[in-house]
Amino acid sequence: MSLARTWFPALLAALLLACTDTGGEGATAKREFEQFQREVYPVLLRDCGFPACHGDPERFFRVFGPGRVRLPGETVSPAALDQPTGNELSVSYALAQSMIDLEDPGDSPLLRKPLAVEAGGAGHFGVDQYDRDVYRTEQDMGYLLIARWVYNEPEEDE
Repeated sequence: MSLARTWFPALLAALLLACTDTGGEGATAKREFEQFQREVYPVLLRDCGFPACHGDPERFFRVFGPGRVRLPGETVSPAALDQPTGNELSVSYALAQSMIDLEDPGDSPLLRKPLAVEAGGAGHFGVDQYDRDVYRTEQDMGYLLIARWVYNEPEEDE
């Protein structure tokens, strides 16, 4: 399978979401992206972006960035540990948004897939050598940061 076939659907999804009219909700969309960039993206990159996981070109949901898989096709290819490019952030954001169930945020694949079945998760192949899922409980810090964004809750004041 060609490289273009593997990343083109993700890029197309990102472009379609980026071009969608927010219907007067620009401030909300801006906060969501900024919160994603600051809190959610680093968690997804750390916990999910491994080449064998959501860095794999066979996966629909992918996370691109430093220390992980870089977005193919960039005009200037960043080095492995360079800051994320705007395209990497935008594509990762759009793909994460596509994993949210707007009707029932609690049923979003972005929350249910990495959560252990015993804690109410849907199960997923991202288990460690001890057969543990990415997040063992809904109280894991990474899970809480993603959940706050999925539920569109504002950030806490520092």
